[in-house]
Amino acid sequence: EAVSIPLQLVLQGIFDAILVNLMQSKGGTSWQSLRREICESLNSRKNSRLMEILQTTYSDADVVFLQEAGNQLVDELRQKYSGTHTLVVPAKYNPKRNQNSVMLVRNAVISSPQEVEIPADGWDAGDLLVVKARMADADVILASFHGDTNGLLTVPVIHRVAQHYPSEPLVFGLDANTYERESSSTAHVLEFERVYKALGFKSCWGAVDPSRYTTFNARTYLQPQLNKAAKSNELAEKGDRNPKDFVLFSKHFEVVTVWRDNTGHGEYLEETVFPTLEFPSDHAALSSDLIFFSSGERGEL
Repeated sequence: EAVSIPLQLVLQGIFDAILVNLMQSKGGTSWQSLRREICESLNSRKNSRLMEILQTTYSDADVVFLQEAGNQLVDELRQKYSGTHTLVVPAKYNPKRNQNSVMLVRNAVISSPQEVEIPADGWDAGDLLVVKARMADADVILASFHGDTNGLLTVPVIHRVAQHYPSEPLVFGLDANTYERESSSTAHVLEFERVYKALGFKSCWGAVDPSRYTTFNARTYLQPQLNKAAKSNELAEKGDRNPKDFVLFSKHFEVVTVWRDNTGHGEYLEETVFPTLEFPSDHAALSSDLIFFSSGERGEL
């Protein structure tokens, strides 16, 4: 036990040396500049690029549901949108965890947003954010949720939200982490559809198509756990290519348009693995135009 940590450091050094030797022999003089570009795009410049996308492609969004938002991104959102939007964060925001569900709402459309607490039941504090606000002279419920990796907490969450707000106008943006293929260890997307329909919710997608993916990523041979690495011709087989993201809403809303985006420019490229140098998220952006009907009033969201 005493030599465990030193031994791990030695083995990590050996692993790194093997990777460096591989890249020197195969990548020549170009691999360092490529590595630097990847690190800048997906790490040091990640939040800057996300802000660029939000302020250009999605500048007209009235509500933005964000999951796994890091502390730095939350700070930038608060600063850049302070004059036009309200940034709502969980009362039990966990800065140490550095990934919380947050919500950005346009003040001209949504007023008086206040978090309402729904006690956690298996999910971590910060994963679920539920807000009560005013829109078109009516109370509305807005919710943002990040599901566990296998999606097994998603159904309990929507059950709990529906129990608390069975008849109120509601819009729910979530990373449901549902999967195309049936498995006892993961949430199947068609079963998820059956559940939310039974609860009276509709989806931005209409009828769910299991092959309408919102993630497509795979491990490389330059990452740990080489048994999970995928060759270029194995991306679809071994990668995470699944229909994971949804906007659900109550009967008070109707969907006008919906689209996916894995470029940052409002387009979705079906065979593109992401994140990319231009799009630093492993989930596609999901955007939907909704019409809200309340007491004869019509509002757009």
